[in-house]
Amino acid sequence: MRVGDDLPQLRFLLWSRMTDEVSEPEAFALYEANRQWVDRATMTDHERRFFDRLVATYGRGVFLG
Repeated sequence: MRVGDDLPQLRFLLWSRMTDEVSEPEAFALYEANRQWVDRATMTDHERRFFDRLVATYGRGVFLG
């Protein structure tokens, strides 16, 4: 999937990549690997729903952050 402005925190986490394309499992891994930079309180509603779905699907309901 292409990460757009509707997922600002994930977009920020992609700063070191040469692409804005990422799979959902990669997106979850990026959120988790960079958990010190992930601020769920300031996520947009859209990104929070996306993030919660990733945690439920790929984290089996657990986020190590």
